[in-house]
Amino acid sequence: MNHSGTIIAKIKDDNKIEVVRDIFFECNNCALCCKINEIPVIEKDITRILDHGYELDQFLKELSPVLIRSHQKKDSFIKAYFLKKKPFVKECVFLDEDEKCKIHKYKPLSCSIYPFAVRKDDESLLVIVHPKSVCASIDTDVNKEKSNTKKTVENLLSFEFLE
Repeated sequence: MNHSGTIIAKIKDDNKIEVVRDIFFECNNCALCCKINEIPVIEKDITRILDHGYELDQFLKELSPVLIRSHQKKDSFIKAYFLKKKPFVKECVFLDEDEKCKIHKYKPLSCSIYPFAVRKDDESLLVIVHPKSVCASIDTDVNKEKSNTKKTVENLLSFEFLE
């Protein structure tokens, strides 16, 4: 199975966490992720944003979805859309002039779990961290004492990954 990034943990069906790699992550609020990424949103994300007074044409790049292969369910696809970028600066349309997210309290799932991704394999959910080159807040060269892998993965378990 091909993954971009490094597997840091496996989550079994009973939510037991097996740490595969010790890392330390603490967001430093640099907003780089809001500037360099195409940010995918799913219909649940769109509904939450609409519920807070925004219109589709204010925040969606295109009104037609793209189909992305689901990593959670074999042979299925997820309808996804992408957030608009501001003209000229090409950063997320919700990033304000102080580099703060205008929709932080109801931001999309992909933003909530970044710089991590969750994929399903045959027996567990895999938690993957993206490379340090796309998130300076990640330290993958830590010992067990400094590691917060388990705490980070426990936090990720609060999000719904499977539909």
